[in-house]
Amino acid sequence: MALLRRLIAAIRISPEERQADCAERCFELLCDPERASGARLGEPEEAVIEASRRRWEHPPPVSR
Repeated sequence: MALLRRLIAAIRISPEERQADCAERCFELLCDPERASGARLGEPEEAVIEASRRRWEHPPPVSR
């Protein structure tokens, strides 16, 4: 039943929300040393990823 609820919820989200969710999961994976142990990123790479993650968390205001 839980799977059915998740599938229905996935159908109802917009493409933009789906893309943002995917990006968030990718950033989480890159920042999790247990799940992405092969990444072995250096400090500069980690800083770039963290900056990108912050931009995704707080998108700039949309001008109208």
